[in-house]
Amino acid sequence: MMTKTTTMMSMMMMKTTTSKLFSLYILGDVLVLVFAWMQGGNWLLNTQVAFVCSLLITLASFRSYQRFVERRVAAGLIPDDKYERFYTEDETEDNEQTQEIKPSKIGFKQSFQNLALSYKSALSLYRIVAYGVLFVAVLFLIRHDQLDAVAFFIGLSVVPLASIVSVLFVKKDLHETNE
Repeated sequence: MMTKTTTMMSMMMMKTTTSKLFSLYILGDVLVLVFAWMQGGNWLLNTQVAFVCSLLITLASFRSYQRFVERRVAAGLIPDDKYERFYTEDETEDNEQTQEIKPSKIGFKQSFQNLALSYKSALSLYRIVAYGVLFVAVLFLIRHDQLDAVAFFIGLSVVPLASIVSVLFVKKDLHETNE
């Protein structure tokens, strides 16, 4: 079982990671802003509209997934200590090493049950509204003959690319804290 201190430390680490991630998003947007400013024309409008839409979709996805996990934890479907199930202490080697226990393979029935349980997070109101904003933004740009597809896709790619880069930094930070 997780103690209250461990839970608080996990929450603090999550907030620090989130703030680093958001900072990385802003840094990526500043780089795109400089590039769009040099390109001129509709690039600035397209990249910023796309960036805001992509950020809204990402935040909506994070929020819906967070609520999904919180509901599963509250219902007791996810144990408090998520590693408890997969790692056990090896008693024969002075409790210094952990031995991985491989989970059983998930069959079609289990996969379908997981899909049925997670449809609420996939179809959450937050995500639907965020994708609606993206749709309306594209229609607005098309209607006013302002859409530049290359600039729009560059603006859309800032958040996913920053997320991928942040995963590398988080893994590096976790590796350094474990040593």
